[in-house]
Amino acid sequence: MVCSGGPVKELKEQLKWLCSLPSVSGFEDEFADRLQERIAAHVDGVERDRLGNLIACKHGFGTQPQRLLFDAHIDQIGLMISAIEENGVLRFTDIGGINPLTLYSKRVRLLGRRERAGVIGMPPPHLTGADGKKGEPLHELFIDAGFKSRRDAERSIQIGDIAVVDCYSDELFGDHFTSSGLDNKAGVLTLLAAAKILSQVRHYHDVYFLFAVQEEVGIRGAKVGSFSIEPDVAVACDVTFADPGDTSISVQTGKGPVLGRGPNFYPPLVRKFSDIAQREDIPIQEEIEPRPGGTDAYYLQVTKRGVFTAGVYVPLRYMHSQVEVIQVKDVYRAAKLLVLLSQEEKMCGEQE
Repeated sequence: MVCSGGPVKELKEQLKWLCSLPSVSGFEDEFADRLQERIAAHVDGVERDRLGNLIACKHGFGTQPQRLLFDAHIDQIGLMISAIEENGVLRFTDIGGINPLTLYSKRVRLLGRRERAGVIGMPPPHLTGADGKKGEPLHELFIDAGFKSRRDAERSIQIGDIAVVDCYSDELFGDHFTSSGLDNKAGVLTLLAAAKILSQVRHYHDVYFLFAVQEEVGIRGAKVGSFSIEPDVAVACDVTFADPGDTSISVQTGKGPVLGRGPNFYPPLVRKFSDIAQREDIPIQEEIEPRPGGTDAYYLQVTKRGVFTAGVYVPLRYMHSQVEVIQVKDVYRAAKLLVLLSQEEKMCGEQE
């Protein structure tokens, strides 16, 4: 069993650090720089490609190692300034899928030439009636940063600058953790935890860590990164829908990582993960995905002549909001599954 102290406590601290660093799709460079500094001590080599992917490698000790790729996208949803009005308010659009209802009365961080604070306001109930009013479409919302005019705003903000909702990260009861950007900082943390464990144990296969960019806007980083790595086996580490209530979603936080089942995932590799979990007493959940798409696994599977692919996901509540919630033990368990797979001489498929 995983205790609340030890590795879980360390993971919480790392998660707070990860969530404090913006990584909006297409603007991940600073986040990747900091991530590279942190993972370098646990791997044999690290590099960046032209798209901005961060790729690290840890050589195995086997006599016939294969290329095992662990992938997690590093980008998060965000906002981009699309217009500056004469009165100084900022119009914006979304980068990645955002529900406008999650934006009302939120503070934002404007990441322009200099970082500034702003708010997405809404009319008071005194002016909208007792029942309020329905949410406006995204293009009718605006950011108020206190500017008096367009000229005033343009001293620090330009069209094309990005912004993120300014929210806090905090621990909840039962090793739960809340923040924005857990899609997919939870996957990034899974890979960081796996890299640290691998630096302390012997593993059979050559392990590649792909921290991929631009997943939220078209799964672009994984397509480029997996093409250059040419893995034999790949595992996408992302988040998946979880629900605390009695709904049609059966996945729950705290009950272990989720294995995807469907045409996007190679059945013998999924069975290998299931066997490892049973052998090592690691709780897991399963999710049916009848058609490929939605995560980096979509492109990992069809790289070059094909790749044996699996998905290991962290259950996440309230996806694409500012109050996403995970259970940190699920991250640790997912990282352990990755490490244990790397120690298996025969992982799946052509090796058997």
